[in-house]
Amino acid sequence: MANFSFYQRARSVAVPSHRTRRVGCRLGMVPIVAVLLAVLPHMIAIADDPKTQTSSETAESDVDLFELDQEVQSALFPLFEAISQSRVSRSTIQLTTETTVGGRVVDAQVSTYQIASKTPDQFTIYLKETDQRTRIFNNAKKLTVALSSDAYVELDEPISIRQAVDGLPIPMGPYPEPVLAMTLAGYDPAIALVGGMKSIQLVDRAPFRGETPAVHLKGVQDDLVQWDLWLLDRDNELQRPLRMIVDLTDMLRSNQQMKMPAGYRYQLRFDFLSWRISGDVDEKLFTYQPPTGAKKYPSVDTYYQSLAGVSKDHPLLGKDMPEFASVTLDGKGVRSQDLMNKVVVLSFWATWCTPCLESMPTLQSVTERYQDKDVVFYAVNVGESADKVAGFLSEQPWQVPVMLDSEGEIADAFKADAIPQRILIGKSGKVESVQLGYQGAEALEHQLTDELDVLHIGGRIATSKTNTPKDKAKSDSP
Repeated sequence: MANFSFYQRARSVAVPSHRTRRVGCRLGMVPIVAVLLAVLPHMIAIADDPKTQTSSETAESDVDLFELDQEVQSALFPLFEAISQSRVSRSTIQLTTETTVGGRVVDAQVSTYQIASKTPDQFTIYLKETDQRTRIFNNAKKLTVALSSDAYVELDEPISIRQAVDGLPIPMGPYPEPVLAMTLAGYDPAIALVGGMKSIQLVDRAPFRGETPAVHLKGVQDDLVQWDLWLLDRDNELQRPLRMIVDLTDMLRSNQQMKMPAGYRYQLRFDFLSWRISGDVDEKLFTYQPPTGAKKYPSVDTYYQSLAGVSKDHPLLGKDMPEFASVTLDGKGVRSQDLMNKVVVLSFWATWCTPCLESMPTLQSVTERYQDKDVVFYAVNVGESADKVAGFLSEQPWQVPVMLDSEGEIADAFKADAIPQRILIGKSGKVESVQLGYQGAEALEHQLTDELDVLHIGGRIATSKTNTPKDKAKSDSP
């Protein structure tokens, strides 16, 4: 089954990393003083802190504050105060992202955070995904991002723990803010988990998973994100987070980032496998030691650009198209041998891939202009069922010919381990171009048009000829 590392690395997910970065969303956080004045009367002395007064100057004037009842305050604030006064922390959190339609799980991904911190402003955040490892190292001198095992970036200045919660310089999962708020030493979680809220209610006090005493709280943010939080509720024992479920469905729907079928839900489940704010943490954790051969990039954007665009070293460039057989969404058979003497555009995609969806109208319009020039286009859906794809397409304003690849076998054959990915095959049956990512409609239209202008008349593209053996290049050229 193909994996989709580029989609994850290039921060293409529909779910933004932080509330402060959402397009079309009102800022969901307010600085701590504004929150304290309304809901933390027993901690009001913090308003005398010069740092807090400075942050209050940036508060939004139009944020509606609300009152928390005493029961909610007594459940939340001891934990918040303990974290804000802590000097070290170390935690392991398992993140499970689930997409459900009609109550049935249609996609689930599991990843793990390992987070350690020490005041003032030293931390490391390690995100281990199925096919990607990303880690941030921040100390008093600099911030380093290990983008992969052999690539890293150094930023000019380190950032504070509060800045880390507000917005990291690199995507670290679909919605890391609540995790960071409850795991970074010295940070007050009330900033992230009380600011910008419509309501917070205590649901019940009942055993978590049937055995651990817990209190269950539910919050609704002003941007329609909803969360459920379970905290340890044992007498004479420090509170700690047990689980948090964040539901992003209503926020995504209200932002109109994508049309979703009826019954669609997108949730994140954070399980706190270990969590402590005492003891000691080795400061070596906050300094990056590049492995032998690791490449230093001048910026994060430069690294992403190296992944996107036209691939000049794809293993299939200049080689024969792999053999495959599939069916379209409307049940018609497609075989590789039937596509000889045609120019073929294959775009590998999935319903959860926002840049894939954004590219579809351009792919449709450009390829339609070449329909009478022996150009055929298939949007190859990877890893999803026909029913799910059909239901999803019924909600979209565009319609494209879809080839099904529910087991990922075609993606594997074409080495398409990243989406969005477009592969162009010439009339000779050779792979002529591989395009990764999506850099906007104008760039895609220009590139695709230029390449189809060459291919539909039997020409070759330079990037494919570089991978063609010299003894075959002459006979393969038009």
